[in-house]
Amino acid sequence: MNIHTANQVTTKVNPGNRSPFGYRFVLALASLALLPAAWAQSNDAPSFKPCSAATLQGTYMSSQSGQLNGLPLAQVNRIVADGAGNITGTGTAVVNGVVTNPVITATYTVDSDCNGTLSSVPAGLSQNFVVKENGCQVFFIVTAHPAGTATLSGEAVRISKSTD
Repeated sequence: MNIHTANQVTTKVNPGNRSPFGYRFVLALASLALLPAAWAQSNDAPSFKPCSAATLQGTYMSSQSGQLNGLPLAQVNRIVADGAGNITGTGTAVVNGVVTNPVITATYTVDSDCNGTLSSVPAGLSQNFVVKENGCQVFFIVTAHPAGTATLSGEAVRISKSTD
């Protein structure tokens, strides 16, 4: 590297041609690369617990928003999942300013990878969802709606583990 000052040129020399990062940086990178292997051999390694219908159990509050037939929709619900594939609940929906109070009855399945599907009873509403492995939070997207074309997604959070 050349440094120009006044009418002189001074060359700064990197003694030993060392990396500007230094050996500590290299050691830090090496330890990060080995970290997953160390976890795999450790008793403290994060472990995945397979999901099932029982993962989704308790009382949840949920909200969803988006569009239904091109009109704005917002909805909040209180739902109960029984851990055996059944959901019941009530909610408040507002579509383009019109308020309704839907009664919710549905069935669901949960795969071992914590992905699931929900279908309303009677049929017409379908959702795909992902649930945290401890069942405390669910993210969902509507894939079919009995009232028409829907672009809706939302989240449900468990507020009670019992199915009161």
